[in-house]
Amino acid sequence: MKQRAQIFALILVAAIGVTGQYAWAASLTVNCDRRETIHKAVKFLADSNPQGPNKITVVGSCKDNIVVQSMDRLTLITKDGASITDRSNGTLPVVDIKDSHSVTLQGFTINGGAGGVQCGTASVCYLTSNTIRDAAGVGVAVGGGSHAFLESNVIQNNGASGSVVSDFSQMFSSDDVFQGNPAEGVDVRSAYFSASNSSFLNNTIGVRAGASTVGLVGGTITGSGGDGMILRGNSTAGFLGPTIIGNGGNGVHLEDGSFAGFVAANITGNLSGTDVDCAPQFPITRFVERTGGITNCVESATPAR
Repeated sequence: MKQRAQIFALILVAAIGVTGQYAWAASLTVNCDRRETIHKAVKFLADSNPQGPNKITVVGSCKDNIVVQSMDRLTLITKDGASITDRSNGTLPVVDIKDSHSVTLQGFTINGGAGGVQCGTASVCYLTSNTIRDAAGVGVAVGGGSHAFLESNVIQNNGASGSVVSDFSQMFSSDDVFQGNPAEGVDVRSAYFSASNSSFLNNTIGVRAGASTVGLVGGTITGSGGDGMILRGNSTAGFLGPTIIGNGGNGVHLEDGSFAGFVAANITGNLSGTDVDCAPQFPITRFVERTGGITNCVESATPAR
């Protein structure tokens, strides 16, 4: 085993040396089926070239917990659908990104862990075409003023929310699926969340926001056990074309000074009997008639547009 580790380290050194002649970058391959580990490759690059650019291509079924800390321009990618499964018995995130910029995670199946992926401490994270599932807690957590860009991921069957965005962070979602999570598909807490053509399917609540800003462009919220979307605590939401149907409670519920602007939306057929529900605590809506659904919201007359 020691000899194998030494050979692996020499391969890493050689790869960095060759590319370093041109741009001081590394392009490495980790084959987990040969007992190589991602965390060793990441640690090596963190010590030798933390500013990057670095690329690690992963092959096989990995059992690992990975910490990316104070690194920039790192890409973890698989071409053959590699998986990363928690080895901490549910005590650590599978991938934990801290104080790092332009970190990309692409093409993996990520299984278990205390959380699937954490993007924190003012990091910038890119998650593309991953399946993140079966975490004990949150599938994807974005906090500490971080920015996360998600595209074409499936985030499902986690123990809590599919994703939590908090602490003045921002998350941008495109063509993602958040499904089968026993809390929220996405929970936005004093943060910003934008979704374009993403789907929130069969969660307890599709999207919940408190003291936050949310934008939904297209996409679908359906099959929630409760409300499709909840706006609390002075939250603001803009609706540009989403479909919010077939949820167990209201389509959209507003309270506590929240504002919803329905530029375009199809919000009908939700099972509470009210598609857009305004609680007594001073919610505000505009253009609610454009949803096509049943509402108890009262707004002042608006000029024809």
